[in-house]
This record gives sequence, structure tokens and C-alpha cells, in this order.
Amino acid sequence: MRLRFPEGEHKKENKVVRFIAFKLFGFFVAVYILTLGFNFYSTDAGQLRIEVARSIIERFDLSIPDGIGIRGADGREYSWVGIGSALLAVPFFIAGKFIGSPENAVSIMNQMVGAATVVLVFLFSISLGYSKRASLFVAIFYGIGTMAWPLAKQPFDHTVETFFVLLSVYCMHLYVVDKKFSRLIVSAFSLGFAFIIRQTSILVILPLFILMIVHYSKRSNFKATVSLMARDVVLFSLVFLLFIGLSLWYNHYRFGSIFETGYSLIAARTGLDFFTGTPLLTGLGGFLISPGKGFFYYSPVAILFFFSIKAFIKKHTGLGVSFIFIIISYLFFLSKNVYWHGDWAWGPRYLLVLTPFFIIPIAEFFDTNIWLEKKLRRFVVYSIFVLSLVIQLAAVSVVFDKYFWNLQINEKIKFTVAQGGSVQPIVEPPPETYFDWHRSPILAQFRFIYKMGGDIKDYRYSEPPENATLVEGIKVRPSMHIFDFWWLYKYYLDRNYSGFVVALPFLLIIIYSASRLWKAVV
Repeated sequence: MRLRFPEGEHKKENKVVRFIAFKLFGFFVAVYILTLGFNFYSTDAGQLRIEVARSIIERFDLSIPDGIGIRGADGREYSWVGIGSALLAVPFFIAGKFIGSPENAVSIMNQMVGAATVVLVFLFSISLGYSKRASLFVAIFYGIGTMAWPLAKQPFDHTVETFFVLLSVYCMHLYVVDKKFSRLIVSAFSLGFAFIIRQTSILVILPLFILMIVHYSKRSNFKATVSLMARDVVLFSLVFLLFIGLSLWYNHYRFGSIFETGYSLIAARTGLDFFTGTPLLTGLGGFLISPGKGFFYYSPVAILFFFSIKAFIKKHTGLGVSFIFIIISYLFFLSKNVYWHGDWAWGPRYLLVLTPFFIIPIAEFFDTNIWLEKKLRRFVVYSIFVLSLVIQLAAVSVVFDKYFWNLQINEKIKFTVAQGGSVQPIVEPPPETYFDWHRSPILAQFRFIYKMGGDIKDYRYSEPPENATLVEGIKVRPSMHIFDFWWLYKYYLDRNYSGFVVALPFLLIIIYSASRLWKAVV
């Protein structure tokens, strides 16, 4: 049920909601930027994003430098990922050119979008009629209690994909409530943009239509219901097809075929079969319970979903069913991927897009009398949140690829290698690694923190010799010895305190925003 207020009271409530949303955005931008690392473009995802954006701005082209992409139909190299994140990076790149550092400007894109996603979780919860306090709780749970925080620090496209998928579902929900066609258009546009970021986003179309169907099924006039649904589906599809067209054109421009995204070229040249390479139960078990990539180990607060979803569906049937369909669709589709784990990365990064749909229903939990009356239940929930927060703090404290280099260099684990002509080699841990508790990345992260904490006071950086091997170069990398915060690197590399001075305003913003948010809901 949606809360209703007298007109004056309604304006006042909207003003408070906007105030909380603004402060929430500032808080999370500051948190995410303060905990940003130093070597943002150490992965192919980061390199591809910046180079495509650079090509668009500086050469009005889409090709990228040789050695980091896939050879296209015209002999030049191209990115194999969707163009969406590069397009979104363009304004950041332009702004960065004015300050002389486009790479650094683009590197904060995920932090900005990640903070916006937290705000969207809050607004989504408010739109469902939950209290400001409950909505703020779930937003905070999402922002610093799930892998949304460490993945906002990494250069992958999942943070941006998650924002646009969630925005699409949110706008569709608003549309079925108030029937404003602008909501339907924004929903289609958002999902379309998510599609040109990661094409798996197309899995959300059916759940969106289910949301419409459940809403229209409440009408008694069958003929009118079918007519209205057909109108909405056609309008949504027309907008979405614009992005399908852009994607097909981009495929043809790069690889000479509208159906070639680059992934089948990688598969053909490396001998891989991406989507029949893993038994379904192996992938599902890996996503749900494996110590290496189990979703709930990396975001323990998501467990509360199972204690709130029944009541959530009872109040918001269409939305609850849509959430479940989104979760199931992604899980079953991705579980067949030969690289379902998504390494090298922290946690099951492919499942970040599902995280808001696990977290939003938890608002139901906070708005019940049981929550107010049962001290033991509050203690359990807060304990789960603290555990989740500690895991995220560990994740952002040490660079994520230290775990993989440690496996190779120190534990002598032989990684699998798939390679072929004109594509980058794919080097991954052996599959059994993900099901071995002794090699849990979460446990390894705490071991790294303990060792770094003891050794960091004696650390002195020295350049590797020109003839150093790859392993020798990796061993002396600052990220292998220093906690992964840009302001800390500044101190240990340059031996000055300028990084701490620059970081101080972000810390003050965090403290100020947190105090104002507390006062707004107390």
C-alpha cells in the first residue's frame, strides 16, 4: 500500500526524501572515492573502456591500439565488450582532458554510478510505501554491506549495468502505478542502454512484461486489458529496438557481421564453448555455495531476502514475482558459462546485477512490529550486517588480483590457458579452486591484511631492473605490499602527506553526511 498524505504534508515528505537522497549520494560518492585504489586500469575491462572513449573523442573512431583487443574485419583491433560503458565514459573523458588527466576522470565513473544505484535503491523502497528509516537501511545495506562496494572500485561494467537494469525496473513499477508514459519510455531506454553495456540485460525483458501482466490482470475487461498490454509492449519494444539496432551496427562495424559480438571470435580462436562448457549444477553450486564464489558469502546481508520475500510478494505481487524471475533467469543462464566465476575479479561479479533485487525486499523486514519488538531479531540482523561490512572492508583494503598472483607465484597453482590467433589469452585458476575452502578468496584477504599490517611500516618501494621477469615485476608492485587506497600509495611512493590532505575533505563529507542522515530518520 502506498502512503498518502495531505497535500502540504506530501510536499514536506518529498522534500525530506530529496534531502536524504542528496546526502546519501554525497556519502557514498565520498566513501567510494576515498577507498578507490591506484591501478584502476590494470585489467582489460578498464583498458578497453578508456581506449574506446579516447578513440571516439580524439579520432572519431572506434578502433583501439594493437595488443589489447580483437582483430576486426578491417585489420584493426576493437573492443569485444559492449559500447555502452565507453559511451557513458565519454563525458568523464572530456572533463578529464580539461584537468589533464582523462584516465583519472574516467576511473571515478563506477564510483559515481555506484553511489547513484544506492540512491535508486532508497527511492525504490520509498516508492513502495516503506518508511524513510527502512528505505535508508536497505540502501546502506546495499551500498556497504554487499559486493557493490568493492565492485564499484573495480573497472568492470557490472556497476553500470546494475544501475540501468534497476532503473528500468523502477520506472516500469512507477508506470504501472501512475500510467505516465514517460516512465515507460525511460524504462525501455534504461534497459536498452543496459543491453549495449552487457547483452545479458535482455533477460530482464520478460520479468518487466510479467510486471505489466500482473498489474493488468486485475482488470475485469479482458479485451481492454489485452489492448492496453499490446500498446505498452509495442511502445516499449520500439524504444528498445533502437538499442538493438545500435548494437547490430557496432557488431558489423567491428567484425563485418551484425551477429558477431566478438565473443564467438574468441571462442573460435581459442577452442572454447562459452555457454555449454559448464554443467548447470556446477555453475549453480558455484554461484550459491562454493567457498570461492558463493554469492551469499560475499554479501551475507542478502540472506535476509529469504525471511522477507514472502511478505513482500503478498504486498507487491507483480514486483516480487518479477524480482524472482530476474534472479532465476540470470542464475540459470550464467551457470552454463564456462567462465561462470568471472575471474579475475572479487566475488561472483556477474551476479552484482541481482543484488538490489535481493536487498530491496528486506525493507519489509524493517517495517514490521516484530522488528520493533524482538530485540534478539534486531541483534541477529545487525550482526549479519556487521559481518557483511567487515567482508567489504577486507575486499577494498587489498587489490583483488593479489589473490590470483599469490596462487600462481607462492602456491604454485598451474592456471589454465586458452589462446588463439589475434585474441588475448585467457588465463584462469583451475575449476577445483573454487570449491576448496583452503583457497577461499575471503579468507585469503584477511591473511593478506594481517601480513601487510605487520610489514607495511618497513616497506620501501624500489623500481625493478629493466630486465626483470614478469614475476619479479609483480613481486615489487606497491599493490602487493600496501593497502589498496590511492592516498596511502601517495605516501609510500612519494614520501609526502599530500594524499592525506586530499583525502581529508572526503572523510569530512562522510562524517557530515552520516550525521545529517541520522538526524533525518531519528
